[in-house]
Amino acid sequence: MKKLSFLMLSLVLVFVVITAASGGTTVEAAAKKEFLEISKNVVYYGQLKNGKPHGKGTMSWYQSKTYSGDWVDGKRSGLGKFVSSSSDGIKITYDGAWKNDQKAGNGSLNTKITNSLGVVQSHKIQFGQFANDRFTAGYSVLHVKDDPAYSFNYKDAKMNLQLLGTNVKMKETWKNGKFHTIQYMKGKVIKHYSVTFDENPSLVKQNKATLKYLQGLQTQINPYLIKFESLSKRVPLA
Repeated sequence: MKKLSFLMLSLVLVFVVITAASGGTTVEAAAKKEFLEISKNVVYYGQLKNGKPHGKGTMSWYQSKTYSGDWVDGKRSGLGKFVSSSSDGIKITYDGAWKNDQKAGNGSLNTKITNSLGVVQSHKIQFGQFANDRFTAGYSVLHVKDDPAYSFNYKDAKMNLQLLGTNVKMKETWKNGKFHTIQYMKGKVIKHYSVTFDENPSLVKQNKATLKYLQGLQTQINPYLIKFESLSKRVPLA
């Protein structure tokens, strides 16, 4: 009797393993993808529910915009990647969270502008929190063909930090007071330093005092500098 029970249990386990390996009927049904033509220039391929995109899928608009990711009742909701390329050389890529067809939650927004000769003029990334389709908090790094080439910004409900200058050894640059411009706001503290202020004799003393204060924030600022430097590698002018 015990041998028979053991044999029956073994057969059940084998069936479960085989079913799982093959995906099973339920899994195959859930993963089924279909082609849907929304209009002449808007097409979708992916999972559907009640005739609407629902689950995983990709939609293309006019061969210039695509979204691939999660859908709920016909709207982008969940995680997904949106790419838009326009004829005027602007390419926008957003990869992150969505809700009701809008950017909402953690994500990164990349904007690249190229001129008619194929030369990249500017490249920007915004990395952090989005709400109602807008960037609300986090890091921004802009790389341009200019001097200084990089501008950095971090903002949240408590602090706003803006820098102009290099993206190399940024902690050392802060320590040595070599950034072109620094603007720091936290609570009631507002500090603005710029090398251009030294051209005005009446501002030199105040400018040096501001720089010394900012250098004293080195430990607090270091994590932001590390993140800026990392993100700057994602905005090449190429």
